[in-house]
Amino acid sequence: MAEPQQQVPKANQQQQQQQNATVAADIAAHRTAEFTVLLPPGATELRMQLRRPAFIFGTAYQPETAPDQQWYEDTTAAMFWGMTPENAFKWFNYEPQPGNTSEARALLESRYIGFAQQQRMPVVRGHTLEWLKEEEGDNFWPRHLNCSEYVAALKERITRDVGAFRGKFTTYDVFNEVIKFPGMLDQCDLWDTAFPDAFKWAHEADPDAKLCINDFSLIEADAAPKMIKLINEHLLPHGAPIHCIGIQAHLTIDGINMTHMKQNLDLLAETGLALYITEFSLFSTWEGPNGRPISYLDEDTQADTTVALFRLWYSHPAVRGIFMWGWWDANMWVQDAGIYRADKTPKKAAAAIQALWESEWSSQVYVPQPSDGFATFRGFFGSYDWSYVDADGASQRGVVHFGKGRRRRAAVLLGSRERSLAGEASAAVQREAGAWPK
Repeated sequence: MAEPQQQVPKANQQQQQQQNATVAADIAAHRTAEFTVLLPPGATELRMQLRRPAFIFGTAYQPETAPDQQWYEDTTAAMFWGMTPENAFKWFNYEPQPGNTSEARALLESRYIGFAQQQRMPVVRGHTLEWLKEEEGDNFWPRHLNCSEYVAALKERITRDVGAFRGKFTTYDVFNEVIKFPGMLDQCDLWDTAFPDAFKWAHEADPDAKLCINDFSLIEADAAPKMIKLINEHLLPHGAPIHCIGIQAHLTIDGINMTHMKQNLDLLAETGLALYITEFSLFSTWEGPNGRPISYLDEDTQADTTVALFRLWYSHPAVRGIFMWGWWDANMWVQDAGIYRADKTPKKAAAAIQALWESEWSSQVYVPQPSDGFATFRGFFGSYDWSYVDADGASQRGVVHFGKGRRRRAAVLLGSRERSLAGEASAAVQREAGAWPK
């Protein structure tokens, strides 16, 4: 018998209105700015449309298990511009026996990296170089090595595989869930040696990759101070090149407290590191009928709560991106928590998310007669398609990126090219900002 759909009580209306107003003001302050463009004399009919925001929206991805692989790939490409291989790069899947990596590497290259490159996704996350949770690999061969052998195997894993995917994965979770599952780090007392060294090995193998530490309970519970302590006591003092904190957000509906979440985001942001929501799912309980978390949420509750969470995260200046942990009920870890049903029809949450990116957080400009060749508008940071009609009546078009630096808020539109007043930003910065055109 099917479980009844779960509903949650509405928050105090006045308090909710105040929270919404604060979030909206923060989004305007941190995600938008005044931009100026200069056009050639006689240019008219200026049009600008935000193509891709300077913020990543991605998903966990696993095409080989999808019942309809072509539809899954096409729909993923239409909704997201960032991707995380859900399981294929985890060490126990990638190298099930020592040195046996060829099959897993071929799968990643063809089905994951190839897909991301074809779609010109600016951020592809390597998840994860090491995950010491015992039940995820209790028979995995490195768990039976002595301490020196384990460190050697870990170094080989990182240097070999980060080197193999250099320039293909743009970001790595170097360690996953070490707060609750320290494993060999505790057993071998590696917190001040192999733990920071792992970041150094990854950086040496790919100096452009952004290196994260990924964990759960950071914003919905009490693990943020523990994460900060790990970073301040074991990584930064030893020169570990860490760039970001990955925030898992597998959230039960009754465990969400927006005020507490905002406080924890502020606390994590004090490290000065970029924050990513790396694994978002929303559900009812961790205790599903087959041992997996499951959602009984009604569609309105799912859509409304997802939008509220996205707005909060988007409003925080330290958060650089949001990754869902799957989106289709037929191909995700959390049962019935997707934004598409198993029959491939969208739930209300799918339309609500689309409306955020295509309407609420989008910018469109039309200036029929730019004054003295100048046009100024307020818009969201990101890449814009532009076009105008030049003095000879010819249509000119191109793409321009507006960034947060003051000198990156103005551009000269010349023919079919744009020239930033600050010069071209580096490819690595553009990738991380989500600035590449799709």
